[in-house]
Amino acid sequence: MATRKHRGIPLSSLNPKFLHTNSTSHTWPFSAIAELIDNAYDPDVRAKQFWVDWTRIKGLDCLSFMDNGEGMTRARLHKMLSFGYSDKKAVRDHVPVGIYGNGFKSGSMRLGKDAIVFTKTKDSMSIGLLSQSYLQAIKAQQIMVPILTFRRDGQNQAEDAASLEAILSHSLFSTEKELFSELRAIGAVGPTGTRVIIWNLRTTVSGETEFDFAADKYDIQIRASAGEKSREDRAMSAESEWSLRAYCSILYLKPRMQINIRGQRVKTQLISKSLAHIANDSYRPSFLTKRIRITFGFNTKSKEHCGIMMYHKNRLIKAYERVSCQRKAERKGIGVIGVIECNFLQPTHNKQDFDDTDQYRKTMYNLSIKLEDFWNEIRYKRKKEDPKCSVPIEDTMKVPDQVWVQCDSCLKWRRLPDGFDCSRLPEKWFCNLNHDPQFRSCLIEEELEDQEEEQKSYPKPFKRRKRRHNKSVQEESVSEGLDAPNLVAPLSARQPSNSVSPQASPSGTSTYSGTGVHILSPTASARSELSPSLAQRSPQPLINLTACSDSLKRTKRKHFSTEVRAAGVTPCTSVPPTALPQGASTFTHTEAMLTANTRETKWEVESDGRENSDEPVSSVPSGMAVRSEPVLEEEEEQGADTWHEMWAPEEVGGSDFKQEDVDGPCEEELEEETWTPKQPQEEELLERMREAMEDRDSCREEVEVLRGNCATLQDERSELLSTLRRVEQEKASLSSLCDQLKRELEKLRGNADKRAGPEGDDGPGAEDRRKLKKLRLRLARLLVCFMPALDLEHVDISSEVIDDLLDQVLEEVT
Repeated sequence: MATRKHRGIPLSSLNPKFLHTNSTSHTWPFSAIAELIDNAYDPDVRAKQFWVDWTRIKGLDCLSFMDNGEGMTRARLHKMLSFGYSDKKAVRDHVPVGIYGNGFKSGSMRLGKDAIVFTKTKDSMSIGLLSQSYLQAIKAQQIMVPILTFRRDGQNQAEDAASLEAILSHSLFSTEKELFSELRAIGAVGPTGTRVIIWNLRTTVSGETEFDFAADKYDIQIRASAGEKSREDRAMSAESEWSLRAYCSILYLKPRMQINIRGQRVKTQLISKSLAHIANDSYRPSFLTKRIRITFGFNTKSKEHCGIMMYHKNRLIKAYERVSCQRKAERKGIGVIGVIECNFLQPTHNKQDFDDTDQYRKTMYNLSIKLEDFWNEIRYKRKKEDPKCSVPIEDTMKVPDQVWVQCDSCLKWRRLPDGFDCSRLPEKWFCNLNHDPQFRSCLIEEELEDQEEEQKSYPKPFKRRKRRHNKSVQEESVSEGLDAPNLVAPLSARQPSNSVSPQASPSGTSTYSGTGVHILSPTASARSELSPSLAQRSPQPLINLTACSDSLKRTKRKHFSTEVRAAGVTPCTSVPPTALPQGASTFTHTEAMLTANTRETKWEVESDGRENSDEPVSSVPSGMAVRSEPVLEEEEEQGADTWHEMWAPEEVGGSDFKQEDVDGPCEEELEEETWTPKQPQEEELLERMREAMEDRDSCREEVEVLRGNCATLQDERSELLSTLRRVEQEKASLSSLCDQLKRELEKLRGNADKRAGPEGDDGPGAEDRRKLKKLRLRLARLLVCFMPALDLEHVDISSEVIDDLLDQVLEEVT
């Protein structure tokens, strides 16, 4: 093989065996067909209809694909048959699916060994051959693609003779007449379009094609494997896994193209609108600034077909992907389907999966949490509405919440009345059959869908109730810890009363006291009761926690209702022993109790900012503790005795702080703090913060829209300015021309007056009068450009009418 060079540098070559190697990326045949459908759907083709059919040519099974799009020129056809060329761009809201420039090659060679392309534009018709059999027959060392072009002007390429010979010798069509018959087949569906025929289809071990064309005359199905002998075995899997018709019905999140399989139209569906008990949630990843809409609902056909429908740029990537909660033994989320468009993730080469990145793993983890929340909320709501119902919701008969139908003319989606029986729809439905008079014309835009509207996530009362229950249990456990047995020991005379010494508790925590008092946690108190020697060896007195329990609870209510701020933490200060009143007691929290309170306080402050987010919650900074100030409270039971409560400075470790919900609490799920219920002021403040965040997001979207509008207006302004300058130049040139003609007219008129005599038309001035008349005639023709209503047949050229009209035009122009 001769080495090709460019400027002395060898160029890389591509062996024909790469066609088969490249096709192995498609392990599933329907993914290869989807690549061909995507090429017709993308905005550079803009096909409105696409046909998939099975045919037999010269005894061979063939698959044919045809669209009525824009067609391809010779240059574009050559790029499509080459590798890595993709210059597709978005048109308005239509984003192209293809990004790698490899879909046709990998898809067509996965289905069969040979493919021929017929394409037709307004100016030319081209034929291209991509064939492994042809390359093997000629023993090619590089990939060669014969291309033949027929132009309307008859000027074809010089090298077309060799390509024509190769196509006629190594394809299914041996004459030019047969080639033209296939090109005329495109004209039957539109003036332009593309037709692809694939033969030498891939076969199974038994020698049969991997597609079953006899099972359903209006469908193309994958043959059942050895383990799927009965219909029951196949029914356990989703229909879209083995039926091309079912797969094409959900291929696009919002279908914009009609797909016909074996002569019958596919009834495409809006998957996010064909569910029961629909609820909209949102997810805001840490690497994005906007929320991602997630739609949850129940499958109305089979509860076994559940999971997440993951789309990318409107194209289905993963169907019925079960998340972790649906794979567990208790089988949560049965029958639940989630729909999300993951444009922030990167699909793999075959567009059947996403790259296994940290972003993808975070997304799947959060989808599992949100799907389980939806499952719990629906079951809780059903139990609350009908406590006596014993039938699980996944086993009940369900119908879609909404009914949408697509117009066969404009391809717009229209919403029908809820509960409408789709079986009553005609074979072809148009906008003029709509029940809603507001959308009874193809000229009217589509009705705004729910996912395009600004809506809050659905309420979650079950999750709110669960959080409240967990916190009440935690409060009870803390109260039980405060009611530990009394352990008091006398103060040793050798120990200074104002010393501060750390003590390690049996539970691994350390307590401090600035008043010469040694504090034990509940665990330490329980162990001290079993070992009295500990109190005897202790150089500091132990505190009677039971005695101050009631006062502590009242103080907590009083303090937390007034002292809790948005920051939640401030440096702790100590009070000298001399500041304590006589008869006062000192109380210090253990580290476990303080950590729990700090966890709840910090969570309430940060939860609103991390709503629906997968950002990890950072640990509490060291050296910070919950703020507490000295409080004097009169004891009603003990007269005028007062006591002083103070919390010792503690470092709250961040290692024990775990985020209960990675997404953060929902907007409706912010709960009260551990010690006391929310105050009205706090609820109002949090509500305002949520509203501010929503306003901020909506303002950002409005700003983006306004920026796009401003750019469009700037372009229009530039065009208008250029047009205005061009009109002014034309006006100036016409004004100068009119002035020149007027001067010539005056000159000729003066000459005519001087030469006019009694001899009349035959005298010396006759020639000038004829010239004047001729000039006036030319002026009249010129004035017609300014005065279209001027009829020259009714104007006396010999009079001065033309002169008056010329004066009027000059006044208007100048």
